[in-house]
Amino acid sequence: MATSPRPYKNQATKDMSSQSEFVRPKSMIKSSVLEGERKERLKRWITFFRRNPVRLIQDYFGIHLHPYQILMIWILQKSNLAYIVASRAAAKTWIIAVWTLTLCVLYPGIKVIVCSKTLAQGGILLSEKMKELQNRYPNVAREIDHITTNSNTYEAIFHCGSTIRVVPSSDSARGARANYIVIEEARLVPREILEKVIKPFLEVRTPPYRLKPEYANDASYQEEGRISYITSAWYTAEYWYTYVKSCIRRMIDGDETANFLALDYFITLFHGIKTEDMIKNETEDMDDIGFQLEYQNIPSGSSGKSYFKSTLFHRGLKQAFYPQREINYNAKKNPYNLEKVDGEIRFVTCDVATRANKKNDNSIIGCIRLIPSMGRGYDRHLTYMESHKGEHSGVQAERIKEIFYDFQSDYLCLDLQNAGIGIFDSLSENTFDEKRGETYPPFTIVDNVFTSVKDEVRDELQKRARGLNGLPVIFPMQASQNLNSVIASSFRTALQKKLWKFLIIDGDAEEFLIKSKNKDFVIDANDSDTYAFFLNPYVQTGLAISECINLDMTLVGGLVKLVEKSGCYKDRYSALSYANYFISSEFDRNLLQEQDTGDDWETIMGVTITV
Repeated sequence: MATSPRPYKNQATKDMSSQSEFVRPKSMIKSSVLEGERKERLKRWITFFRRNPVRLIQDYFGIHLHPYQILMIWILQKSNLAYIVASRAAAKTWIIAVWTLTLCVLYPGIKVIVCSKTLAQGGILLSEKMKELQNRYPNVAREIDHITTNSNTYEAIFHCGSTIRVVPSSDSARGARANYIVIEEARLVPREILEKVIKPFLEVRTPPYRLKPEYANDASYQEEGRISYITSAWYTAEYWYTYVKSCIRRMIDGDETANFLALDYFITLFHGIKTEDMIKNETEDMDDIGFQLEYQNIPSGSSGKSYFKSTLFHRGLKQAFYPQREINYNAKKNPYNLEKVDGEIRFVTCDVATRANKKNDNSIIGCIRLIPSMGRGYDRHLTYMESHKGEHSGVQAERIKEIFYDFQSDYLCLDLQNAGIGIFDSLSENTFDEKRGETYPPFTIVDNVFTSVKDEVRDELQKRARGLNGLPVIFPMQASQNLNSVIASSFRTALQKKLWKFLIIDGDAEEFLIKSKNKDFVIDANDSDTYAFFLNPYVQTGLAISECINLDMTLVGGLVKLVEKSGCYKDRYSALSYANYFISSEFDRNLLQEQDTGDDWETIMGVTITV
């Protein structure tokens, strides 16, 4: 028969060594004794720490703060609305953990909610940052009752009745209540969810004394519900930027309850959080736009000279195409294939380079679905894009053919300038793919039914073709100054007609991949190669749009010339605009002729004039 463990012979003695103030024995003091000087001292200390929360953080918790972190705490303290835009590694999440901890200790019973794009993303504040503070600082540990972190719940409960909860930015968060809201990585939280679900959480904190008749109707004792936005910089075309401008406008107009703060990566260098070598290694292969957003903390947008405005790019596509991965090479069918719809035509478009030098261009391969649309032509869906440093022409030709067949493409658009002619030569040969054990047939120029290709170009390329009976799938591009002007105008016209559709941002893509139950992504999400593979099309789409909106227009002899800004590229723009030119001049025209009902008014209304 099992016996119960022997009780500790003196529980009070054991409790004396407890770290928790609420467990250690204490002498009971009657309220009458507490009156007077001691009660006044407590009131003065509470008031002092509430007015100077940095003193509580440093003197009571023992947490060291850098000067910029003290400034951030001060901004959060004095604001009913705070918007903080900070670069990578600026310790944004850690500061929020410290600040919410401080609020919960200073204001018993306060309800803090942290909202982020996904539950796991916001949960880092508790599962990593708050637990680190709890383990490192004894006075933090004595204030926290327990922290729960699992796949369904992220919550911290304090002995004084305060709580911190993490919720995702979705309809499932409805019904929560908060006195203080933190929007973590605010640029990723959908505007509709923010306005209709998250903001209505706010309510006034009601401490017990407010229930007394003498305080109940006195508005001067009310504590306003507060909200703070924390994020990194993003594109100015997205809604978050309007919130930033609104906050700054209120601050400039003298509203002391609204405050804005921005921090770039120099803060991390100055305080030794990062070193210059670390920054160089992290940004070695990063494009200028990405560096501008992630480190320099500069929102990316078009200038007054920009030919393509950011509002022209509609990012609503969720499902991306993927070529086969090495683990699927033995499969009979590409598991990531997208089924064709009736009348669909598919394009692979390329802009190539052969020198692996950062100062030179990248090679770009993009996959476009053409979906017939009544009275409009073809809707262009950019479903995949990848980039490479310059490689041998034979290696690039092999990769182009791999994607061509994985995508079940019908045509290939190829820029013949510079390295392009060498790629054409390699494409025109039989290609043996050792990795897949496949032999791809030769490609050649399209038939003469496509009038946008000049006869002399067609004859020259047919003679250069090295393989017999090549597939006539290549649309060759040999752009001149005149043609480049037409190409730019045609691309903008297609964007204005909303014929182009692009993949959603990578932040939304991660949530979509999880909800769509993509087994490979969910199972191997912690594997960096797998994660990068599935997010790559969405990231590349963002880079393509950035390239376009950072092209400035100049007029040369009455022709449009697009010039990239210093440090920027236009490889992705070239790949898309060249394909769009052939789609507009050949396929849209033929489709509209087939659908022509003889209604002249519809024809007139379908014309977009570019000025």
